[in-house]
Amino acid sequence: MNRLDILLDVDGVLYPLPELFTTYAAEQLGRPLELDTTNWEFYRDWGLGYDDFVELLGEGVRERRLWWSGDPYDEVVDAVAAIRDAGHRIHVVTARDVRGIEAEAFDATQHWLDRHGIVVDTINLAQDKTVVLARLGLESRSCVAIDDGPQHITAFARVGVRGIVLDRWGSYRGDHPAAPDLAAVAARLATW
Repeated sequence: MNRLDILLDVDGVLYPLPELFTTYAAEQLGRPLELDTTNWEFYRDWGLGYDDFVELLGEGVRERRLWWSGDPYDEVVDAVAAIRDAGHRIHVVTARDVRGIEAEAFDATQHWLDRHGIVVDTINLAQDKTVVLARLGLESRSCVAIDDGPQHITAFARVGVRGIVLDRWGSYRGDHPAAPDLAAVAARLATW
């Protein structure tokens, strides 16, 4: 088996940000909110724009209620361990480099991973996730990207990286390979 470099997203893949953010935002806004998991701009259904989302997210991160706390999805710890035990390297690649909370983003990510015993080789924050190939000196043919954002898998495909959409809520209708959770991804990687 070839050793792979797994490019692993955090929010929606390892960490339940949509669910935790919904609870946090409902409390801050003083009204009940429903989470629509069909797209990452779920906050628009609440009447919020991107700047509103970033402001609320920043508050939650600075208060250490988001990104610092919360449990991973149920299968995550075992699935990450299985991927590592298979000899693959794991590179967290997350778009957490959100303006205004850049300083906290890396620290929060590292703290949360350590707290849950999730061992990774590198942590990378980038809106354009494909930059990690050059940053880490990785060959695209040895990489597999795992992300719940199909647009990121499309971007990785453009630079020769295989990818799997993590479709935790069963709403993905595109052409990329998809898996319902990280355990299914780990099982699929075992056959590559």
